[in-house]
Amino acid sequence: MIVKRNLSPVRVVAYIRGPLLWSLAWSLAAVGSAQLWGADVVAMPFAPVGALAAALAIFVAFRNNTAFARWNEARIAWQGTQVACRSLNRQIIAATRNAAAAGTVDGPEADATARELGHRLVQIVRMMAEAVAPAAALRMPPSTVEVRAVKAGSPDAVQSLMIEQSVRVKDAIRDGALGQFDPISLEPQMAALATAYGTMQRIATTPTPRQYDYFTRLFVLLYAAVTPFALLSLVPDRAWLVVPGSLVLAGVFIVMTVTGAANDEPFSGRVTDVPVATIAVDIERELLHALGEGMPPPLAPANGYAW
Repeated sequence: MIVKRNLSPVRVVAYIRGPLLWSLAWSLAAVGSAQLWGADVVAMPFAPVGALAAALAIFVAFRNNTAFARWNEARIAWQGTQVACRSLNRQIIAATRNAAAAGTVDGPEADATARELGHRLVQIVRMMAEAVAPAAALRMPPSTVEVRAVKAGSPDAVQSLMIEQSVRVKDAIRDGALGQFDPISLEPQMAALATAYGTMQRIATTPTPRQYDYFTRLFVLLYAAVTPFALLSLVPDRAWLVVPGSLVLAGVFIVMTVTGAANDEPFSGRVTDVPVATIAVDIERELLHALGEGMPPPLAPANGYAW
């Protein structure tokens, strides 16, 4: 995620260089054609191109709104994960300490249960990050807790860990470390965690219908190709103005299109992604701090980018 206010022009140009070169090529072609055959021969009426620009603006805006909705939903899913983990950890710690105070289980066993369930939450979050955003997960510092092996052959490691967590909650109730009514408050948080993970999976594996992406790119390239010839009709005696004018007009739509494409894939490993690694490390730090244990270092933004 980009956290700095100003973007690097070099990086922006790198993102749009392909379609921008396309626009430049057609601009030069228009100027060259005007020099060879005259502007009045190759120029197009500007009105139809202006109408195309208006229609294209609506189409691109719809595409970008859809893309941002996906990005925002991904961020909300990770925020939901953070909230669910906080609530689960808090409720487990409170319940186990209450059980120790009530004498239904001794203190060391209560603490061991809280640590085990808290550590598994840490592993669940890390596995969620690896599942939906493997590039971001590589940036996470090593965990300070023991990583438990996941059942061999499991098609989904996160789901396996969630099942194991639920089973261990039931075991803790039977052993007295948790109360009989604690699942009433714990289960909704586990369900919220599973729902958030399902949302992330859907976003990571199901793209926006490709016809939106394809036709948006196609129409932007068409607009970039015809704009130079339309500008010739406005400045027939100063054809050199066509090149910068076309780059500016087409460049606006190109930037908007590339921005939408970047937001459409919030787990793709680019600087425009949802900062999965940062959020996952923050969750781990919160869980371990509540348990009174050592924490990994926070993942600070680097060069204006949070990963």
